[in-house]
Amino acid sequence: MQPASPLQPASPRIGADRRRSPLLPLLAGFALLAVATALLVPAGRVHAAPSGIESTDGTAARVGQLSARLTKADADLRQASVDASVAIEKYERAAVRQRRAAGALARARKATRAAGQAVDRQQDKVGAMVRTNYELGGTVGAMATMVNGRPTDLVASLGYLRYLGNRQAATLGTYRQAKGRAVLAEGTARSKLKAANAARAKAAAAKKAAQRAVQQRKSRVTQLTARRDKVQHQLDQIKAHNSSVRAAARAKAAQQAAARRRSAATATQVGSSTGGGGAMVAVRAALAQQGKPYVWDAADPSVGFDCSGLALYAYQQIGIELPHSAEYQYLQGRHVSSNQLRPGDLLFYSYNGRVSGIHHVTMYIGNGQIVQAADFGIPVQVVPAYFNFGYIGATRLA
Repeated sequence: MQPASPLQPASPRIGADRRRSPLLPLLAGFALLAVATALLVPAGRVHAAPSGIESTDGTAARVGQLSARLTKADADLRQASVDASVAIEKYERAAVRQRRAAGALARARKATRAAGQAVDRQQDKVGAMVRTNYELGGTVGAMATMVNGRPTDLVASLGYLRYLGNRQAATLGTYRQAKGRAVLAEGTARSKLKAANAARAKAAAAKKAAQRAVQQRKSRVTQLTARRDKVQHQLDQIKAHNSSVRAAARAKAAQQAAARRRSAATATQVGSSTGGGGAMVAVRAALAQQGKPYVWDAADPSVGFDCSGLALYAYQQIGIELPHSAEYQYLQGRHVSSNQLRPGDLLFYSYNGRVSGIHHVTMYIGNGQIVQAADFGIPVQVVPAYFNFGYIGATRLA
């Protein structure tokens, strides 16, 4: 209960004196003097009304100014968070492309080695044929044939050897061409891997810069919050404002408690479900991570999750391997409309309305609810499904 103002008991008595006393002019003079004296009192102590509500003008103005700056800083922080999500998504896509390029180079190198070995084998065959041709076509062989056989037999044998040698040489040329193509393909794969490595390094630098920007803006928000809270505390000392703050706090607490009860009821209902097949196993796996921290580029219950990491981990539990990228996850499975959602479907959000702008993914769990790893400072949680803020579509994997 607020204490009564010193003016409250005084006013009735002054009114009674005015009705009873013949010294009204003198009292009026004293009243004017009191008003003039009150003007010299600091604003924080002036009583704005007989009700005892103290003036909040100066303190409230400072709170308003700081709140406006805090709102701007918070908006900057949220934008930086979106930018960081985009940078992280680009990094994860670059990492996928780099790994694919490395695999392509490994396959190209294997093909080059195989082609080289084929050339070496054919080279050996051609060498053996040349030696045989030389040995059978030399003077000793010719004389032996002349003595023991007919010269025409020698000519026929040498002709056949030349035919075989030509075929072996042609085959060698074909293998050499194949090796040349393999070497060229390996060079191309090596160039692509170099470009992919550079792109991944660039994306990693951009991710680091975006994360640093988030931390800087978060620090700014923290500083402004501390300053605003200090002035707010001063304002809380004023009875009328203190009362409104308590009322707002009670309303907000009741709203949050109701939201927690709804989330808990939904989680219990979905978590205890026995239907839905593999998708429900994935849903329950995601729900089991509620309360785990949001950690960039993470998909480990012992560490935390980002948005695509939570989906990756949940579907790993039923043997479905997803890439650690919201955009690439969007390209998995089959797309379903928002009015056909079933538990386990993945919902995606894009900052520019295109697939290339996808930066966030959530999992639908039924009853109009989703589970998500939303942002830094916000643990994995169940919230009502939303189809604004860049919703682009949904996919079904099981």
